[in-house]
Amino acid sequence: MFTYQIKNPKEAFINIEIGEGEFSGKILKSNELQPCMELTCTCGNIYFAADEHLYALDVVNNQVLKYTESEAIDSGNDTYLKSLENEISDEQWGELNAFFKDLKGMASEVADADKIEAHFENYKKVLQESQMVSYFEVLPWSFDFNVEIEGKKYWISDFYCVKPSCSCTSVLLLFSFSYEEDPSLELWYDYRTHEVSMGQLDDKKMPVTKIIREIRYTQAEKFRQTLSSRHKRMTVFFSNFLKRNKISPSLNSPVIASDTIGRNDLCPCGSGKKYKKCCGA
Repeated sequence: MFTYQIKNPKEAFINIEIGEGEFSGKILKSNELQPCMELTCTCGNIYFAADEHLYALDVVNNQVLKYTESEAIDSGNDTYLKSLENEISDEQWGELNAFFKDLKGMASEVADADKIEAHFENYKKVLQESQMVSYFEVLPWSFDFNVEIEGKKYWISDFYCVKPSCSCTSVLLLFSFSYEEDPSLELWYDYRTHEVSMGQLDDKKMPVTKIIREIRYTQAEKFRQTLSSRHKRMTVFFSNFLKRNKISPSLNSPVIASDTIGRNDLCPCGSGKKYKKCCGA
């Protein structure tokens, strides 16, 4: 038997009772289970202690782990872990995964941006080449972002310019048919003006015109609020990352239009706009 409830991250509870097998009657209660609440972490571990050892239910890979002072042992190398893993049904693993995603997703949405220690491995490319950064790359358990057209959902990955010297409001949107699939469509969207323009990727499998209509008109306010809020958070994450690691934001000196770029050339920040209408405004 498996139950869980989430009103908010602080009041979430989860109970698991194993009904059959060697561990029949064993109950893992909420006060014994501690999901990993590091919002930037990609693991799917729900930790619990037993027999003076630390264990984890890995809800991403559907396996039980045991932690020692030197290593993490998985069920492929331990018969006890394997037997415990087998007592949790596929349905229960699915519910555990849903619980974990709901809990981490809600926590990601409500957390104070200043308290999240995000890491940017490619910070040099962000500062020197204006590389865009994915929101899910920083907060991997954020709630799914999608657009629904005629009953079909299209998953969206949103990328932002977080370079301190840039004030653009354009976002790169990659559309996929499912969370696991590679993107099939690339659009640039300006959440201030609601302008939408085509990117380089379009495999002709998606209803581009209908998607653009949803973004610009039907769900314009939703996209404006969501993307502007996420963009603000991303800039806070990056600014705090630079301060925390004592990295100067002037790693790359500002581009001067008259020296290196024409006012009608594309802006180097990656917004897709002309320089004169973006950072050169």
